[in-house]
Amino acid sequence: MLESSHVIRKIAILTNVIAPYRVPIYKYLSQKFNTLILHSGNESNRQMWGHLERLPINMKKVWGVSFPIPRKGEGNVYDWKFLHINPGYFTELLRFRPDAVISNEMGFRSLVALIYTRLFGKRLWIWWGGTLHTERSIGVLKSLWRRYFSQRVPRWISYGRTSTEYLLHLGVPRERILQIQNCVDEKLFTKPAKPLYSFPVRPVLLYVGQFIGRKGVDLLLESAQRVQARGYDFTLALVGDGPEKGRLLSMAEQLQLSNVFFLDPERPENMPRVYKSADVLVFPTLEDVWGLVVNEALWSGLPVIASIYAGATIEILPQENWFDPLDANSFDVALERAVRGELAPPDTSLLLPCEKVARLIEEDIYKFINLKY
Repeated sequence: MLESSHVIRKIAILTNVIAPYRVPIYKYLSQKFNTLILHSGNESNRQMWGHLERLPINMKKVWGVSFPIPRKGEGNVYDWKFLHINPGYFTELLRFRPDAVISNEMGFRSLVALIYTRLFGKRLWIWWGGTLHTERSIGVLKSLWRRYFSQRVPRWISYGRTSTEYLLHLGVPRERILQIQNCVDEKLFTKPAKPLYSFPVRPVLLYVGQFIGRKGVDLLLESAQRVQARGYDFTLALVGDGPEKGRLLSMAEQLQLSNVFFLDPERPENMPRVYKSADVLVFPTLEDVWGLVVNEALWSGLPVIASIYAGATIEILPQENWFDPLDANSFDVALERAVRGELAPPDTSLLLPCEKVARLIEEDIYKFINLKY
C-alpha cells in the first residue's frame, strides 16, 4: 500500500493522440499527481474517437508537424503510420518542469523526453507496445537506434507479455520493465446495454476495426465463403471504415457471401450496444501489438476467436480460441466452431481493470521517482 504522506509530484505524459481507452488511466493518475498530457494532435484514422479535449484532465496540444505514411502491401493499403515531429514537447516540458515523464514508443517525442530528463535529473518511463512480430521488418537503422536508445532508458512500461519479450530482445534487463496490460474501461462494457442492430440470421459473427490490409478482413471474407459453402448459415457483421472498404465490398459480392453487412464505425460510447448485437467476435489481424477489441468483447460477454498475431490473443484467450489467419484450414476450423457454438466461453479473469493498471503505474512512479541515477 502507498503511504498517504507521499508528496504530490508533477508528471508529464507524452503521446501522439488522446486515446479513449487511456482516459481512465489518465484520470486516475491526475488524482494522484499534478499531471499534464502533451499530445501531437489528431490522426486521420481516429476520427471516431470524439472530442476528447473536453475531458476533465489537464492536456495540451504541442506545436509541430505530422506526416501520414501509408504502408503498402500487394498494391493495397496495409497500414497507416504517422510521423510526428513536434519540438513543442520540449518547450512545454521546460514550462511545466515535471518530476517524471512517461512517453509512448521510441520516436521523436521519446528522444525529447530522454534529453529533458537527462538535463534536469528527472525520471523517465517509456510506454512500449511493439512485439517481435510487429517489429520484425523495421530495418537495420531503426533496429540499431532502438538498441542504442533502449540502453539509456531507466524504466519501461510494457503493454503485456509479448511487448516485454521484445524489450528483452533489445537487451533491456527484466527488472527495468513494469509489465502491465493494455486495458479498456470495463465499466463501460459491463453495464446493461440494448443491442444496436438486429439481424435476421443467427449466429452473428462480428468484426470491429479498420478496413486496412493489416487487419486481415479479406482473409475473413474468404474463410466465411468457404464455411458458408459447407452449408453453415450465419451473419457476418463488419463494423468500421478505412481505405480498403470499397475493395472489400466488391470482394464480398464476388464471393457471393450471404448475410454480410458492412456497418459504419461507432463512437466508443456506442460500442457496448454493438457487441450486444453479436454472438462472437472474430479478430483476424495479421499484426497488432495488442488488440483492444478482444478486451471489449470479453467484458461485453462475447466469446472471441482471435489471430495468433495479436498480443492480446496469447495473453488473455484460451488456446482453443486461437487461429492463424494465414492458414486457411486453421481459420476455417475456428470459424466453424464459432458458428456451431463450440468456443470456450468469455472469461475476464485474466483481464486487468483499468484502475489496477493505473495503480501499478502509480506505485512504480513512487517507487523510482526519488532514486538517483
